[in-house]
This record gives sequence, structure tokens and C-alpha cells, in this order.
Amino acid sequence: MYDDILVPTDGRDNTERAIDEAVELATVHGATLHALYVINSAEIAPGIDFEDLEPIGEEAVEYVAARAREAGVDDVRTTVTHGLRHQAILDHADETGADLIVMGRNRGLERFLRKSVSDQVATEASIPVLVVE
Repeated sequence: MYDDILVPTDGRDNTERAIDEAVELATVHGATLHALYVINSAEIAPGIDFEDLEPIGEEAVEYVAARAREAGVDDVRTTVTHGLRHQAILDHADETGADLIVMGRNRGLERFLRKSVSDQVATEASIPVLVVE
């Protein structure tokens, strides 16, 4: 049913259950798992370069890849990119031909102050989005 599954991660605990679900689905369906970390260009402080944040992103996607490989997922691809989070996720889904996006929802107070990335992705995506709480 699924050939390419995209799991965006921000390296925080709220993505742990989404990673578990994405790995499980990739295992069951024999799908390629795409792990994505987006360096949010809207939140870069003056004096900080994208390059300063790339190692954090690399660590986050490699964590997903290691978990997937341990579970027996043969094809895992990792990407660190820059941009507005929700748009970068949607663009990456299009570029990779993903047929499912699995993502966590932020449970912090900031979700009351602005629209969450998972809500924006779920609203705008042309493919199914599984939001794991």
C-alpha cells in the first residue's frame, strides 16, 4: 500500500512515537523510509549560519535511519534541508514521491500561539498525513 514514507523529525521527544509508527509501517509495507530534518529559515538568529545547525539535523536523521535499519528497513534515505518547515516537508514529499507523511505533533504551549507544522502539512498535503500524538 505504501512505497515511500516520509517522516520529518526535529530531534525532539515529540517525534519519537511518529518515528516508531513510520518505521513499523515501512517494515510492514517494505517501503522506503525518508527521514527529513528542516532547518527553519524563519527562526535563524542573526550571526548563526545554516551550517552551524546542519550537524544537529544530521544527528536527528541518522537516529531515525539507525532505528529503521535495526527494525529491518532496507531502504532508508536521509535529508537535511533549509526552509519554512511545513513547505519544505511538502516539497520533499513531492520530490521523493512519498505516498504517506508520518509526523508528530508538538504538545508544548507554542501550539496555542501559532498554527502547528503538522496542522499546516495535514491541511495542505495532497497525500495522506498521519499525525501521531
